Amino acid sequence: MSPLTIVGSQVRGRLGLMAIALVGGLVLSGCSGPSKPKPARLNDFKSELSLKVVWQSSAGRTSPASSGQGWFSPGVSDGLVVIAERAGVVRAFDLSTGASKWTVDLKAPIQAGVASGGGAGEGSFAVVTQAGDLALIDSKGELRWRVPLGGLPLEAPVLSGGHAVVRLADNRVVAWSLVSGERRWVFQRTLPSLVLHGQSGMRGIASTNEEASGEGLGVADLLVGLPGGRLAWLSGANGALRWETQAAVPRGSNEVERIADLLGAPSIFADTVCVSAYQTQVACHAVENGRPIWQKRFAGALPLAIDQRLVVGVDSSDRITAFERSQGESLWTQEGLFLRRLSAPVSFDRAIWVADGEGYLHGLSRESGQFIARMRLDAKPSGPMRVTKQGLVVQTESGRLYLLRP
Repeated sequence: MSPLTIVGSQVRGRLGLMAIALVGGLVLSGCSGPSKPKPARLNDFKSELSLKVVWQSSAGRTSPASSGQGWFSPGVSDGLVVIAERAGVVRAFDLSTGASKWTVDLKAPIQAGVASGGGAGEGSFAVVTQAGDLALIDSKGELRWRVPLGGLPLEAPVLSGGHAVVRLADNRVVAWSLVSGERRWVFQRTLPSLVLHGQSGMRGIASTNEEASGEGLGVADLLVGLPGGRLAWLSGANGALRWETQAAVPRGSNEVERIADLLGAPSIFADTVCVSAYQTQVACHAVENGRPIWQKRFAGALPLAIDQRLVVGVDSSDRITAFERSQGESLWTQEGLFLRRLSAPVSFDRAIWVADGEGYLHGLSRESGQFIARMRLDAKPSGPMRVTKQGLVVQTESGRLYLLRP
């Protein structure tokens, strides 16, 4: 599980005393309590499916996400796979062959992975630097513009409605024109006193190179996960609000327990948009108006995978559970990867795929959740894996880029 950091303007009074007591309790338990649970050992099984490496290329190390740093996931558009390296380099590879196409050095550490998308964003790639700059690169490797954000970015941008959209740490969602780099609109909500500075996120329409035919997003649609468990559907063209809903209700006796931030980019298929809330629940809503369809208690820790039938989540102990997409019925749970530091799951080909901290990529049966495939990568993915029409694209923490397919 990628680390998430709790931040706030102040922690004082009763909450501060609780935190001190908790730390003290942990220290004492470390000295005299029972031994910690151990990660599950991998067991043999009869393989029913295999992935082959179509190509692999070298990329810079990203290292695990830490406090206030986003995931590094590839962008895919215009026949290219584009990756960012934390040191400041952006590289492009041919999606079909893995051939190197171009390299851009921004000469500044990069905060998170690469934004790409469809519509007006096809053939454009955006990244944000840790210093707070937004840079747009075209499919030929030309740096089109670079502008200061006026705030601290935490995650990768999103391309929607002819704009590069960034969510800043103060809960502003801000859009810059893809053509000119000018700031065009701002959407803002009140920031809760304590939030997770981790990997909440946004989603726009996918590139034509991605396997996303079932999504229900238009070229100017933008889904935004907001702190406090709120989900909003905006126009990427002008920032207008289509609907906003309370996707997860904060509960608890103190501010820490009431954290219910949404994890990762919202997942969408056809008429359903689903989210996982930190340690709280999985919920699905109607695309048309945000109306709740179903919700289930679930100690969520990572973004969801979604397809025509399933919504799949990973909890804080790395148990994987599949819910039926339309009604929320729990279909199966796989506990064989307990505490193995899993990546976010994806639905690809005939299986649900998830990678662990040792670099093993596991395929689970959609019907039963049983293991049906396994292969070894060099390391854990540095962010969500990308499902494309050419295969599964994976960027790893140690600096490799793979295209995999059956």
